[in-house]
Amino acid sequence: MNAAAAAPSDRALARRQQVLDAAAAAFRRRGFHAASMAEIAKTAGMSTGHIYNLFENKDDIIAAIVEHDCAAVVQRIAELQREDDVLQTMLAETHCAFDDSTKVADAALNLEILAEASRNPALAAVVQRAQSQIQAKAEGLIRQVLGARALELPATEITARALMVGALFNGLTAMSVRQPDLAAMAGQVAPVVRRLLHQLLTP
Repeated sequence: MNAAAAAPSDRALARRQQVLDAAAAAFRRRGFHAASMAEIAKTAGMSTGHIYNLFENKDDIIAAIVEHDCAAVVQRIAELQREDDVLQTMLAETHCAFDDSTKVADAALNLEILAEASRNPALAAVVQRAQSQIQAKAEGLIRQVLGARALELPATEITARALMVGALFNGLTAMSVRQPDLAAMAGQVAPVVRRLLHQLLTP
């Protein structure tokens, strides 16, 4: 069987995404362990058996959510790299990035995944693999922004800066749970985030 024949159809991909969306909603509401496959099936509007035809178990579903989110981040970084002025585009979009990072529903799901990964070695491997892909892409972005000046910095400096950019937005995600009014503080916090980004992305 050739690769084209083995590739899932558009309908199969749509059905998989339907399950992922339903599972994400269930995990946000009840947590990874309390959410049942029956609940996910009901939310998705399909039978439990159909879900098992698409995913082996809940671990498989949550791994697919991680991989989907990773692909979205990598794609967004690639889009930024095609901009004429990457730095100014990133700084201009800080407010939108702040809004995306402070959605409590998304924070609940992300924290649920990290909590499960801390106990589940298989899921931890998926999360760490996704982080490695994002980290590598982010380091490439920073080198592109710095241009020739990147050659003056040790590789460890580029790595550290990429880690801190990620920590900044991941930290906002966690803080949105600790401080529910964080999203309403965008006018005060986003400019500070912009200044921190400028510091991290310039020589």
